[in-house]
Amino acid sequence: MKKFALIWCSDNMLLEYRDYMLGQLSDGTGQWDVLSPADPNFAEQVKDYDGYVISGSEKSVVDDLDAPLTQRLFAFIRDVRATSAAPVVGICFGAQALAAALDGRVGRNESGQFRLGVESLKWLSPSITRPNPRPEKCRRGSATVAKNGAPARSTIRERHMYVTRLIIHAAIASLMASGPALAHSTGPLGKIEHGWKPSPEIKRTVSLNFDFHGGGNFISWSPSARMTQHENRQCITGAYLLFDVDDRFAFDIDETILVDLTFFRPETDGFVFSYDQAVQPTAKKVRFDANNKGSWHTETVRLDRARFANRKYYGTDFAVGGLGSQLPRSNDGGEVTLCDVKVRREASKPQAPSPGKFALQVLDEAGRPTAARVGLYRSDGWAPLAGRSALTVQRYTEYTRNLPMVSVPKGWSANGRYVFFVDTNYAADVPAGEYDLFVMKGPEYRIQKRKVRIAPGTPQSIQVKMERWTDLPKQGWLSGDDHIHIGRSTPAENDKILAYMRAEDLGVANLLEAGNLKGSQFKQYGFGKEGHYGNGGHFLVSGQESPRTSHRGHSIGLNAKKFHWPEKDYFIYDATSDMIRADGGLWGYAHVALDIFNVDYSLALDVPRGKVDFVEMLQYGTMNTAYLYDFLNMGFKLLPSAGSDYPYIDFPGAERVYVDVGGSPSPSAWFDGLRSRRSFITNWLSADYSVNGDKKATEYHIRAGDEITVDAVIRANPDFDAIDRAELVGHGEVLKLVSGTSHASELRLLHKFKPSGSMWLAVRAYGKGRALLHTSPIYVYVDGNKDFSDRQKLAGLADKYRKTLAEFRNSTPRLEDEADRFAVGDLILARWNVVKPQLDKAIDDAIAIYDRLAAH
Repeated sequence: MKKFALIWCSDNMLLEYRDYMLGQLSDGTGQWDVLSPADPNFAEQVKDYDGYVISGSEKSVVDDLDAPLTQRLFAFIRDVRATSAAPVVGICFGAQALAAALDGRVGRNESGQFRLGVESLKWLSPSITRPNPRPEKCRRGSATVAKNGAPARSTIRERHMYVTRLIIHAAIASLMASGPALAHSTGPLGKIEHGWKPSPEIKRTVSLNFDFHGGGNFISWSPSARMTQHENRQCITGAYLLFDVDDRFAFDIDETILVDLTFFRPETDGFVFSYDQAVQPTAKKVRFDANNKGSWHTETVRLDRARFANRKYYGTDFAVGGLGSQLPRSNDGGEVTLCDVKVRREASKPQAPSPGKFALQVLDEAGRPTAARVGLYRSDGWAPLAGRSALTVQRYTEYTRNLPMVSVPKGWSANGRYVFFVDTNYAADVPAGEYDLFVMKGPEYRIQKRKVRIAPGTPQSIQVKMERWTDLPKQGWLSGDDHIHIGRSTPAENDKILAYMRAEDLGVANLLEAGNLKGSQFKQYGFGKEGHYGNGGHFLVSGQESPRTSHRGHSIGLNAKKFHWPEKDYFIYDATSDMIRADGGLWGYAHVALDIFNVDYSLALDVPRGKVDFVEMLQYGTMNTAYLYDFLNMGFKLLPSAGSDYPYIDFPGAERVYVDVGGSPSPSAWFDGLRSRRSFITNWLSADYSVNGDKKATEYHIRAGDEITVDAVIRANPDFDAIDRAELVGHGEVLKLVSGTSHASELRLLHKFKPSGSMWLAVRAYGKGRALLHTSPIYVYVDGNKDFSDRQKLAGLADKYRKTLAEFRNSTPRLEDEADRFAVGDLILARWNVVKPQLDKAIDDAIAIYDRLAAH
């Protein structure tokens, strides 16, 4: 018998209502218990139910946000979302709690009054339509209920009871059955739950517009996925479709699976298949024979070592994408039309291995408990699923404990890729066997490795003490990531998020609320000082990635006092830049490293007009110096920055900015230092450098004929990479290059020269693998001349960016290029046309600046 829980959230509502709800919910097919979040033991009591209904309450998630009842309820909602497939239905206050706990926003009705309304309900199938529990006339207070279930005469109280019954019936529908759902995109990935179940093995069908963790870089430039009909068959058409295999059919396996896919051939030329493989996300590409022109094409995909442990996005197991729905972008159509899916197991279910117990404690270099990233692998790379004591981390609007690595240090497992995060102590049931344990804590620590043998029924406890490779905070540096997307609806979420950042040893985590033409995702509960949280050298700070369009780039605002959203003038970024900088924040452009979203248009427009502080030129293991060098060579001061873009790309801190904070670490010191002191961007390297013996200044005044000495030491954590070369660049040209040996973990660059005129300098370095580093510019002024531009390149660069702006002026946004098309497709052209005259005026102003530069 299934077991369900009614979570009763009221102190004052009549028990008559509670009993009435229980009477409506109970139909003999399941057991119902009543639990209260007011109970301090609620977290333990609420575990392991098959479904939950959260009641209404006289409380409010706005006014009673910090009440223990509310916080316990929020913690339960997030935990069940991350760890269970059990459905949760919220009524009134319960619905508010679901929204607020899962990164929605709940506010007071602007009228200050209660609102009553009527909604149409359509039963999903006859099997879940419940009869009126009292088909005969019955008395309830002063009202009567007619045989058809509608109120014959009512008071407010009776209407409440009737509406409650309808809501309860809807709750029963959600808990007891499933069926087709209306397609409505939600969240930052345009997620749609389609309700399409082509075979008994498929529990859910979901579509998304983005996934860089599926074994291929999936991105949709197509309209949202939709149900279609072809020759009397129900099909689904879209760019990226994900499927959740019923756990009763297969869950947490390691065996060969066969998947039969039937496509409508006139609309499908092939597909890319991605699945939860035992060791790492894996994708396969299939292109159909061009001579096959029939209506239907069935392809059987063989999945070696399928895991099906719900580790793909939103608890799914495999996905089908259209050819042309990946990066790099191709000329293929980008969609599939899929009409049938069947899943077959090639062998009978194997016997479950004998269970064992594993416990881990992680200590920092001083012997204090600390957080870390952990991998536990068999020799073939298989990893047991993380236990409940692992950190639950937010990924988009879901919560998970198991994540695949993107950038892999050389000292990590040769083939294990799934990891989990722990905050000091961890314990879990693990299949008995031999394992390799890997523990890491960001690039300043050595990777710790242990052999672990887990015997059946015998607990195995391991204590791992981390060892520092370097201690940059002791040298005055504080790390930061300018680009993380984790929503915070309440301060109660801070500690868990901060534990995640401590596991990666990230100093300043800029949590960006991401905007578009319609609104924003990853919402923050506060900005400015209100949004600062942290201690011990690790901090959370609210920021924004907005304005954000595919036609003129994604912008980043750091440390502003509020979220600035220019709704009506969204394609004009000026006001946002001005307001954020007036707040004391910094503003720049994201994804410059990848040179996407037409960022060249906006840099050409905004840098010469003094709107831009920094460019995010290190991301996804790629460092793009071209734009920084061009604008520095034209005499515009600009800072390099770096960001992981978690969860879209890599873990927080995968790329980071180290800032000389000049004293005690704090968010304010980091932002002030980024603006006015030295910094360097990197993933796995560090730099210790001086100019004429000085390690602090960013500007140097010399006389003509004076010598400049640059002394830089580049270091690499040997568990991450070895150094290939270090370079001193001036005006973008290599002035000195030093190459490393095959295993170099330290490399010194020493160069003395006499500048012929004012200039800018920087140090950059490259590893044998993925390691990268670039310092912020050093400005050398000769005889008081502060024009550090490269005169020989100036006219050519000015002409280059005038041409860029001419192209921008004649351009029009294309729907198929917009990453958030699912949300803003109906607004793009209308908003563009409104602001185009204002944009043309800004282009004229920028071109005039380039004209003056070219004339010098």
